Amino acid sequence: MGKESETGDAAFRRARREAAIILVAWGVCLAWTIGYSHFFGYDRSHLQLLWGMPSWVVVGVLFPWVAATAFSVWFSLRCIRDE
Repeated sequence: MGKESETGDAAFRRARREAAIILVAWGVCLAWTIGYSHFFGYDRSHLQLLWGMPSWVVVGVLFPWVAATAFSVWFSLRCIRDE
């Protein structure tokens, strides 16, 4: 019973660390989205288009969402281990 408990504890700690890494990555992207959109989304006097969308949408919303998704896919395929 002791060996099984030690293995379970190690798996739990690893899973908690993996979840924390994903949450921090998504939190950074969320903070970027909110901050960038707040500062650059309200000034409509000089609206610039990028790929047919306002540039603040591309840089403030699209870029961090794509980056967070790419990081999550990479992290799940390369770093998360099955116990």
